[in-house]
Parts: sequence; C-alpha cells; structure tokens
Amino acid sequence: MITSSPRVRAAVVGAATAAALVAAIPGATAAPYTDLRETNCVKSPQGGGCKRGTVAEYWHQGGARGIGWVYASKRPVTEGSTLYARWGYQTPGKEWKSGGGWKKAKITNGSTNHFAEVWWGRGGHTGPKVPKGTKVCSQYRGDRTWLCLTLK
Repeated sequence: MITSSPRVRAAVVGAATAAALVAAIPGATAAPYTDLRETNCVKSPQGGGCKRGTVAEYWHQGGARGIGWVYASKRPVTEGSTLYARWGYQTPGKEWKSGGGWKKAKITNGSTNHFAEVWWGRGGHTGPKVPKGTKVCSQYRGDRTWLCLTLK
C-alpha cells in the first residue's frame, strides 16, 4: 500500500474529480486527432514496385489539418551517386509554397537494386497547417516533373 499525506491525497482526488467533470460536459473535450497517410507511386514498367514515390503523413482535428512529414523515393539509382530532392505544396486556389529546399538523398541497398530516399519533418502534429484538397509534391533534381498527391 502506498502511503501519502492527506494533502497529497486531497490534491489527487480533486484533480481527478475536475477531470471527470470536464470530460462529462458535452463539447468540452477536443475532437481526437486523426492521422492519415497518402501515397503516390510511378510504377516501374518492368514491374517490381515504384520507380518514384511520394508519401505524406498528415493529421486533422476538426477543421485543423497539418503535414507531419513528407518522404520521396527514387529507384533504381547507382551506388555512390549524389541525388537531391525537394518538396512543395499548393493549397486550393493559392500559390505554390516550398516545403523544403534541396536536400541530399540517402542511397540505400534494396532487395534488387539501390534506391534514394529523402524525408522532411518530424512527424506528429507538426508542420504547416493546410486545408483539405492540398497538393503535396516531391521532385528529384534533374527530373522534369513533380510527383504529387492530394490530401483528403
């Protein structure tokens, strides 16, 4: 049995009672976060997975929405090569914004060949706040097109 002073027990009971009362009031608690992930992939003509990919993890809570992290991949690449990627986003009806400048890719040995990967952000409920329908895109330096996905 844990023993504590009457003052500590009273503080704990008071805090628990206050928390229970707040939780019992309709609308007093915030809506829970919903974490989602969207992926877009350019398939390799020879099969075997994505040639290029963009992944965005985002969250929303009620009307608030934010991008936690973005990931870009490209394969196959030559071992020892130096590649850079960037990402950006466009909210509906607005101008494009840079999500991150050029960042050096990590070259990784996959099961069949080497691939490049870059990620931005910390995850969690961080990053820029954006509305539904925002386009998130990534691009590797030297590629002419962006690979985009749309947040739901």
